[in-house]
Amino acid sequence: LPTRGSIDVLVVDDNADVLQLYERYLAGSRYRFRGIQDPKLGLDTAIEMQPGVVLLDVMMPQRDGWTLLSQLREHPKTQSIPIVVCSILSQEQFALTLGAADFIRKPVTRQTFLQVLDRQLALQPKESD
Repeated sequence: LPTRGSIDVLVVDDNADVLQLYERYLAGSRYRFRGIQDPKLGLDTAIEMQPGVVLLDVMMPQRDGWTLLSQLREHPKTQSIPIVVCSILSQEQFALTLGAADFIRKPVTRQTFLQVLDRQLALQPKESD
């Protein structure tokens, strides 16, 4: 495993039930959950939090996830954070083209969720001591 301790995961999804499900998925793992429903807060939260991974829904009101994905990729403080798009839409190639590191199709199992997070962390450069 690339790092010790817990890794922050920022989940942006407008559905409170989905956030609750993902929080349960991360319980007892090395990941620490932080969920937000308002995509307008996504960029500022990611800048402040500097999570190990961002999990992003794309079908949200006010500001869709595609816009937030672009903003996260363009901002110098968030451009290197891996972003996993999680959507019912089958637009994996589009997500990857816009800068997503990975894609999960909803509905998501706990096993798939954790595997994708582990894969993203394994791909990150190790921090020097």
